[in-house]
Amino acid sequence: MHWEVISNDRSSLQEYRLIDNNDSKVVIKYNPLHRSARITSGNHHRLFFFESAGSLSGKTIFKNEYGMEVGNLVHDKYHPQEGALIIDAKKYRYDLHVSATTRLVIYHNISHQPIATCDIQIDQHNFQRIPHSEAIDNNCCLLGLCWYLSLGVKDMEPEYSSAGI
Repeated sequence: MHWEVISNDRSSLQEYRLIDNNDSKVVIKYNPLHRSARITSGNHHRLFFFESAGSLSGKTIFKNEYGMEVGNLVHDKYHPQEGALIIDAKKYRYDLHVSATTRLVIYHNISHQPIATCDIQIDQHNFQRIPHSEAIDNNCCLLGLCWYLSLGVKDMEPEYSSAGI
């Protein structure tokens, strides 16, 4: 799997697609002005709004179209390459493994076995230090992948589920 960027510079929306074997699994349309993301996977559609819990907390809150909190993303302050994401009461952990490329690894909350991996383009030293617009892009992709996994998609083997932005 891999992420494709569909949007162009003149577009007000940023669009990303998670492609697997020439089949689009997830489509994310992010509106930076409204800090909202429309995420689609098959017949499943969701609208999420991103809200910062404060500049020092490292936490992003996800709200649905009715303004109800449905999850959050927390970047670990002391281990900047780790964090947790909660979506619809399902908790995932992520780690960034930095080598020649940066690989995002997603785990169920209590498992040590990865359920998905993605190549992702971020600052190799700190997920929080990258420019704000790129951080939202990465937050969108994290949310999109975890939401896709929360739909009950069969656990993907890491060697078959690499994605890059």
